[in-house]
Amino acid sequence: MVETDRRRIRGEKARAGVLAHSARIASVEGLEGLTFGRLASEAGVAKGNIQVLFGDKEALQLATLESAVDLYRVAVVEPAMALARPDERLRALVTGWFQFVQDRSLPGGCFLTAASNEYRTRPGAIRDRVKQHRNEARERFETLAREAIAAKALPAAANPVRLAFDLLAYQAIANVAAAMGDEAQFTMARERSLEIVSAK
Repeated sequence: MVETDRRRIRGEKARAGVLAHSARIASVEGLEGLTFGRLASEAGVAKGNIQVLFGDKEALQLATLESAVDLYRVAVVEPAMALARPDERLRALVTGWFQFVQDRSLPGGCFLTAASNEYRTRPGAIRDRVKQHRNEARERFETLAREAIAAKALPAAANPVRLAFDLLAYQAIANVAAAMGDEAQFTMARERSLEIVSAK
């Protein structure tokens, strides 16, 4: 039993290490750019071991997507959602996203934005999961906007659906701007986003 637990812990540690590399690769080259061979070389792990850990390429891609989303959740979403007021949580989500991308927490910027572009016309399990994460992000913005309106921290006339749409649109613009080195567009998108969630 003890040896079984040790093997499981070693396996989980190896899996996490491989996923850290795969998320960095895929953030730049896309999930379709992931291969067992490339990942083995980058992670310093035998190709056969990676196949044992994940089985097939789609399983690796899905695990990589979840790993990248978890990285963002821990760095940005959880600290923001721990704040007391809905308007504080909303602003923290906005500033946290821009800081995450600016700091190159993943070298390609926002993983979900990039994956949305990559899989927008590719039906299947990965596209479905990307869509689910996108819906969750949009619904989080909408819910916080409704709560902030109810708390009179945003104007009563504010439209939560439009607010979420605008924030996600600016994120898409900013992610491309960051990758292209267009600092002016990135800054403009950040400033406009903060104006939206700070309006009184």
